[in-house]
Amino acid sequence: MLSVTTSEALPDLTLAQCCERWGVSSRNSVKARARALGVQLQQLSPTLTVWPGEHVALGDALNEHLRNRGKLADFPHRLPSAAASSDASETQAMPAPAAVTDRRRAAALTAPAASSDALGAFAAMVAAMRPEPAADPLAVPRALAEAADAGHWLSTGELAMVLGMHRSTVGRWEAGHCPRPGFRLQRRKDSGSVWWLVTRQ
Repeated sequence: MLSVTTSEALPDLTLAQCCERWGVSSRNSVKARARALGVQLQQLSPTLTVWPGEHVALGDALNEHLRNRGKLADFPHRLPSAAASSDASETQAMPAPAAVTDRRRAAALTAPAASSDALGAFAAMVAAMRPEPAADPLAVPRALAEAADAGHWLSTGELAMVLGMHRSTVGRWEAGHCPRPGFRLQRRKDSGSVWWLVTRQ
């Protein structure tokens, strides 16, 4: 059963905070959950992406569903905006305009203080949601496996797209970096460009 454990407005969470809150080790898992729910992650800078506070309760509900041996595809609640979302990755998302951010914070400040009111508001939000096809949680490991098997050198931008990360994050990695267990990266410079080879450990 979905429930709200606090009547206070929740702050935005960084991807690392989401991992800690929901007990997952991969930021890509958090991004997959956001895509499945239709939650638009906010990229505040090339290295800082946050889960909007107004949708943390929805993330908590999904996490509880998964802890009870439910599957991501079986979770019946999605934001209405999920149907209108494009195939653009989270790395291409633009920061929310200041006016939108201000409206969101103002709405959070005026959230009902009473627990029963908060439950009613949450129930109304859930009622407005509808199921949408879930994102493929195996997309990143499958892409890494294909890259390793093909043996092709990838540019920093191409590797960033494979991992669903920002290219500036990938560009700071050293040779031998493990983007996830079972895979290791070789790095080399050629004519001023950096190239990456995905190998299996």
